[in-house]
Amino acid sequence: MGCDELRRLLVTDWRDDESMSRCIATHIRTCRDCHHGLVHLGEALVASDDALTCEQCRAAFPAYYEATRPAYPLLEMADKEMAQVAFHLSQCDMCHEEYEVLLLLAELEERDEMVDR
Repeated sequence: MGCDELRRLLVTDWRDDESMSRCIATHIRTCRDCHHGLVHLGEALVASDDALTCEQCRAAFPAYYEATRPAYPLLEMADKEMAQVAFHLSQCDMCHEEYEVLLLLAELEERDEMVDR
């Protein structure tokens, strides 16, 4: 899932390079293939220095979702924070799956296809 360009950007030294964080955030906001910034990196490419815990990542889901809406972002997210969430989602299967469910539910709600019980 996701495009090769986002993978390439996430394996750079973006944590210490503000311009690279900006490139990642800009790419996520503009690339139609990135599916809201979701990408999987191979274990060999992933460094173990993920700055976010799962709890912190999940807390950022609403802001990340809104900030990655290309047509009408309702809120802004700092470039570095967006890059951190994208990186965490690229290596944490549990958070990745939870975010995918959030995306599916949001899309159903936007299309008014939610079933009330």
